[in-house]
Amino acid sequence: MKNFCMGALALAGAVLAPWAQAADAGSGVLLYGVVDAGVAVTSTSGKGSRAGLLDGGLTDSLWGLMGAEELGGGWRSRFQLESGFDPSSGRRADGDGKLFDYAAWVGLASDDYGELRLGRQHPVGQLYGSALEIASWKEMGMGATFKASDNYQLDNMVNYLSPTWSGFQAGLGYSFDADGQDRFRTAANNRAVSAGLKYEQGPLLAVATWDQLRLADGPEAGGRPQAVQLGAAYDFEVLRLSVAWSRQRNGYAGLDGGGPDGLGPPAFARGGTVDAWLIGASVPAGPGTLLLQWSLAHPDWRWDDGARARNAQVATLGYTYGLSRRTTLYAFAGYASNYTLEEQFDPAHSHTIRCGAGISHRF
Repeated sequence: MKNFCMGALALAGAVLAPWAQAADAGSGVLLYGVVDAGVAVTSTSGKGSRAGLLDGGLTDSLWGLMGAEELGGGWRSRFQLESGFDPSSGRRADGDGKLFDYAAWVGLASDDYGELRLGRQHPVGQLYGSALEIASWKEMGMGATFKASDNYQLDNMVNYLSPTWSGFQAGLGYSFDADGQDRFRTAANNRAVSAGLKYEQGPLLAVATWDQLRLADGPEAGGRPQAVQLGAAYDFEVLRLSVAWSRQRNGYAGLDGGGPDGLGPPAFARGGTVDAWLIGASVPAGPGTLLLQWSLAHPDWRWDDGARARNAQVATLGYTYGLSRRTTLYAFAGYASNYTLEEQFDPAHSHTIRCGAGISHRF
């Protein structure tokens, strides 16, 4: 093993040396971010209602640094550091205390060979699938039913994105330790695989993704959590239409579905399946844009008391108005059935209503 590692280092040095000698002095670092806050009223049957500030009603609040350096020969190094926060309190959005919870990666990119990224980042399935989202309203967007397109990141990840050929791009990623358990043996950690194919040409976008989670300590029954997503969006100029389908099995592959381990309801993690559908439309209306989105998630399992789990639905209607290139006003209303903001499937068959308005500023 020692000889193998030494040989690999020598080979890497030989390959990288010409790039280092040809490195250009030019480089750049960009500071960017979003501050988004609003006011909302949320009502859930059986629990009552709550009014107050809403963090990230249209998009998450975050700040980040992104940079690149030209290395010559069509190669460049790149990095991204990104952290989410809540404007209402100033606290980091990540409860685990990560400094850069949204992104922390470094990579090499080539016009001819694609890009390799190392570090904490979105998996390929999330990168491609989330591009189909029309309305990203807080906790009522595409990620409410399509968990593989939710805003989640994985630790210890290697992502490769191919060059674009005639509109096609492929991506493949692997996480050695998805949730930072940091156990010595690789197989003792939760690992993840993510792959996707994207076609984007003119007004058409089409994606296909596959994600799988390899649990170190999985449920007694069931298999590996996985998700397949298929979808397309087309810009007709008078409206942009988006449709998608997903099959999620044996729990949520992103560990982002609630429950004690992030896999979602235990009956789902023990061999259950969720089929989800989404349709959305973005329509220019007056000085702004009207956003409509509906999604449904169909479970096939029963709760512990024998009752069959019911479909969860989320429907939203919203409007955005750009005060400038960087500042947007928004208002929206959402309704969800058999769903709460904490649990995608609610055995008590609750319904949730949320109405909100706010301002989003990009810098």
